[in-house]
Amino acid sequence: MTNYRQFTGADWQRIERDWSAWWRGELARPMVVLEVHEPRPGIDWCTFDTFVTQFGPDVPVDVVLDHLQPSLDALHYFGDAFPKWWVNGGAGIMAAFLGARVDHQNGTTWFHEIGVSSLAEINLAFDPDNAWWQRIYTITQAAVERWGTDVTIGMTDLGGNMDILASLRGTQQLLLDLYDMPDEVERLCQQITALWWQYYEELDALIQPAGRGSACWGPFWAPARSYMLQSDFAYMISPDMFERFVLPDLLALCAKLDYPFYHMDGIGQIRHLDALLAIPNLRGIQWQPGDGQPTADNWLDLLRRIRDGGKLCQVYVNREGAYRILRELGGRGFLFHVLDTLEAEPLTLAEAEAFVEDFQAEAARQ
Repeated sequence: MTNYRQFTGADWQRIERDWSAWWRGELARPMVVLEVHEPRPGIDWCTFDTFVTQFGPDVPVDVVLDHLQPSLDALHYFGDAFPKWWVNGGAGIMAAFLGARVDHQNGTTWFHEIGVSSLAEINLAFDPDNAWWQRIYTITQAAVERWGTDVTIGMTDLGGNMDILASLRGTQQLLLDLYDMPDEVERLCQQITALWWQYYEELDALIQPAGRGSACWGPFWAPARSYMLQSDFAYMISPDMFERFVLPDLLALCAKLDYPFYHMDGIGQIRHLDALLAIPNLRGIQWQPGDGQPTADNWLDLLRRIRDGGKLCQVYVNREGAYRILRELGGRGFLFHVLDTLEAEPLTLAEAEAFVEDFQAEAARQ
């Protein structure tokens, strides 16, 4: 077990070697990521707020990072986990860059529509002076300066094209717009895709010179530009609408990114799986069953379908779930992010260390 201050040059060489081999499909075993906070008096890590949006724009950036420093100090990495800190501005913070109002409360962040009567009134453009863009940019820059040689600084969660547009327009209204103004939806989706890449490149230019690879909110490390692409809105639309409004965005960004993944969240997305498997440069799919559904290890046929479709597959599981998938499907091509929040009790450091040692030994015997 080790925290980021104890991570050595040899550890970073191991991370680069094993993750690079996994991306190439050359690693016979699964990747296993397990992170555990050591106990700290007076801090409940389950409720510790990591959103940078909890701080007003007048709060100095160093104060923001000072608040988040204890979480990084207390986190220990097991298996293929690596020191990482990502800029958590909320899922789809790009909506704020484009004018959505930010609302942080109860340990999460929401974005509220900009209030127009018609999509035709919206024309999206890069605004270098937008307060939230400036905030995320300067926090990313400061994080690289503070931790960049010891920690992989992860890209903020920009969001997916339809999710961003839903924040600007309102989800219910956008569903109506798909029928009433499909050409306008398509126009704005194209604008969002172009702007998404512009924001990504600006932030990536800050991160990459530190030399600790690429990461985002997802649990993977990559040697070059990576991202967990998504469209949670796609849960609510047909395959035909997915093909028209979402797929062009994914194709465009997968052509630019070196290691793109897709966050397939909820059973309503299964209808789009064939379209996702057909994207040439999409490296993998994260399966998140969604609220109220059985955990990922209960979807063995779906996981097999993803892997047999030529994609890597990442899931969130507890220790029992990781063993179940390993024994039923084998480990090649999988990334298991073992969450102690899915256990009956949070794991101790000793329990995490023992699990990873035993699990890797069993994976090696297959």
